[in-house]
Amino acid sequence: MFRFLFRLFALFGFVVVVAVGVGGFSLYKVLFPVSDIPETVVLSIDLDQKMVELSSDDSMSGGLLGGGASLRDVIDALDRGAGDPHVKGAVLRLGDDGVGMAQAQEVRAALARFRTAGKFTTAYADSFGEFGPGNQSYYLASACDQVWLQPVGLVGLTGLSAEMPFARKILDQYHILPEIEHREEYKSATETLTEPTMSRPHREMLESLLDDMTGQLVDGLSASRKLEPAAVRRLIDDGPFVDREAKEAGLIDRIGYYDELVDETLDKAGGDSGLVTPGDYLEVAGEPHENGPTVALIFVVGGIERGGGGVNPILGGETVGSDAVVSAFQEAMDDDDVRAILLRIDSPGGSVVASETIRRAVLQAKAAGKPVIVSMSDTAASGGYWIAMDADRIIAEPATLTGSIGVIVGKVATGGLWDSLGVSWDSVRRGQNAGIWSNINGYSPSERARVTAITDDIYATFTRNVAEARHLSADRVREIARGRVWTGQQALKLGLVDELGDLDLALRRTREAIGLAADAPVSLDVYPRPRSGIERLVELISNSAAGVRATAQAVAPVARAVAPLVRSGQDARMPSTGLTP
Repeated sequence: MFRFLFRLFALFGFVVVVAVGVGGFSLYKVLFPVSDIPETVVLSIDLDQKMVELSSDDSMSGGLLGGGASLRDVIDALDRGAGDPHVKGAVLRLGDDGVGMAQAQEVRAALARFRTAGKFTTAYADSFGEFGPGNQSYYLASACDQVWLQPVGLVGLTGLSAEMPFARKILDQYHILPEIEHREEYKSATETLTEPTMSRPHREMLESLLDDMTGQLVDGLSASRKLEPAAVRRLIDDGPFVDREAKEAGLIDRIGYYDELVDETLDKAGGDSGLVTPGDYLEVAGEPHENGPTVALIFVVGGIERGGGGVNPILGGETVGSDAVVSAFQEAMDDDDVRAILLRIDSPGGSVVASETIRRAVLQAKAAGKPVIVSMSDTAASGGYWIAMDADRIIAEPATLTGSIGVIVGKVATGGLWDSLGVSWDSVRRGQNAGIWSNINGYSPSERARVTAITDDIYATFTRNVAEARHLSADRVREIARGRVWTGQQALKLGLVDELGDLDLALRRTREAIGLAADAPVSLDVYPRPRSGIERLVELISNSAAGVRATAQAVAPVARAVAPLVRSGQDARMPSTGLTP
């Protein structure tokens, strides 16, 4: 009990410290806004942590409350700087694989536009993965003119892998029974609970995904470093590399320290040059899309849930609520200035009901005469694909994980665990299936029949909607669905997406949809407005009580081990792919 109270007070102490820090920083930003930058600018882009799609208005809160570098700021700064004579180049700091493969492809495309405008680019890492994977960070770095590595650093180019834990043995040991319905055989995320190892379809799907993404990695490195694809594959097999080996293999250009790179870079830029972060640069120079007809940019980032979504203060991460997304769509539809909607998705799925609520908003926007174009980031799978399928056009990166057209419904029954602990449960019910959502008992025959029927109906709805939205036959959809995850490159061949490219391409297609030239100026307005640090802090505090209650329920050692596997109530779920390359 003392340990629990200690953790409880530590949690509230953390909240107080964050409140003071964010409040003070917000006040500082108001009193002392960025008003000046050097005459000659070199963009300083730090990507050595997890990249978020869109930061809050308060850069400090982004760091304190789970946000890293903002992909939107990085892309906007590179694109704005490409046409700014004061911007001479960019320095990227990389390291661990905090950037997803599809996000890396988007930054690579922006770097190519930046370089085409005559700007120099240099990537630096103290280590591309220090005794850990550095594939994606090196893949991104290779798009620059030069790649620097600190002495003693490694180039962790070792190839992609996918690992999953399987808890069936420990669940059996504690008499816990997972009761899961899934459609169909490739919808395998819950195998972590039901199987001791990967099933054949699960392994087949992961091998196909890794084969495709490895091909993209090889092709990208081959083009960037001017190496033959076969040579790149040999290097992957021989990695990781120490600094000297990496230079001899042509993977890096210089071995040196960051201060040496900075000195050389500023000398190269000349004049009164200085390093400027993307956020500070955009605050002075302005965003690249601020004039012209209005396009609403709506983000769906995180697991999809009913209601408002938010931040989990105990487990971390964010969810996006259907209410918030629908409200954003409604604002865009009600605004006569908004000509079209650009829907940016980075989501592994979630609630079926919430996904359908958002899909309905997409259809309503189209009916109101506002085209909807989808841009997919790292993941737009399962529920993430559900909300995308009816868009006028879907654009994915080659490495985007998408598809996963399937459904999972079920629960984890813990009655056997409680029996082994000497705890008995009793109940009083009215209705044959009143206990269907209980996490104590497994399904009765009649309850199982209802769950099966519900799962079949949702899967039939999903496949039928995909067939109608994508103009595919029902047989073809059933063939490519089955819960299987595809890369964007694979999905293009299957007809699940329309084009491969980044948000810049999606914006060009949006312009065309409303009759503008592909390069016409537009005002790109984010809906809903990004939350400030204070708003995120208030949400964190409001959620902390629920987090403390969840912690209190996990006091018993065995219950604490089992708690992450047990939900109070069940939704029809379309969960994560399980792939972490």
